[in-house]
Amino acid sequence: MSTSRLIFDDKERVGRWVAQQVDQEASWGDHYAMGAELNGELVSGVVFNNFNPSNATCHIAISKPTKLFLEMLDNAFVYAFGQCKLRRLTGLVTEDNHKALRLDKHIGFQEEGVMRQAGMQGQDVIVLVLWPENYYRGQTNGF
Repeated sequence: MSTSRLIFDDKERVGRWVAQQVDQEASWGDHYAMGAELNGELVSGVVFNNFNPSNATCHIAISKPTKLFLEMLDNAFVYAFGQCKLRRLTGLVTEDNHKALRLDKHIGFQEEGVMRQAGMQGQDVIVLVLWPENYYRGQTNGF
């Protein structure tokens, strides 16, 4: 029998795992992270960093799709938009990461701009924004 759970209280572990998944080489700095675990193994996570009163950068990683992924996202965005009162979240995805772009757009992120040749290999980086009202499940969470 498989066991799954959400992780809210181990931001360092989740942050390290997300960093590995998204090839983040630098420290997250001051951040918040939550994740989902299946049989003791992290399978998805989200990190928020670069906070200011209006915005934070959002990093999402998933290795195995589970039903807990949606629950984790709901909790993450309730934290960001409800508890932190952020007006928006920013995502940065390289133009060649089609899987991440597709996932982010499915969640509700929209393209906002392009950072030319800003990727590690010189590829363009797509700047994405998630407004609370565009999170595809946001209306059920009260924002």
